[in-house]
Amino acid sequence: MITALLYLVTFGAGFITCDLVRIAQERLRLRQAVRFTVDAAGSPDKVLRIWSSHRANWCDRPGCPRCWGRRGR
Repeated sequence: MITALLYLVTFGAGFITCDLVRIAQERLRLRQAVRFTVDAAGSPDKVLRIWSSHRANWCDRPGCPRCWGRRGR
């Protein structure tokens, strides 16, 4: 019983850690986009189109179908 609880706690801690990392990455990307918008002083649509066209600014999930298509990384 203790082993099962330990596995559940470990799984929960891993899930929370992954979620916190994802949230931090999203905040970083938003901050970068806002900074780029202010630096470029253009319309937000144009700036975001330029910013998102760079592959380095796509999400970090390997094989994400939205960002990487069929190829994966």
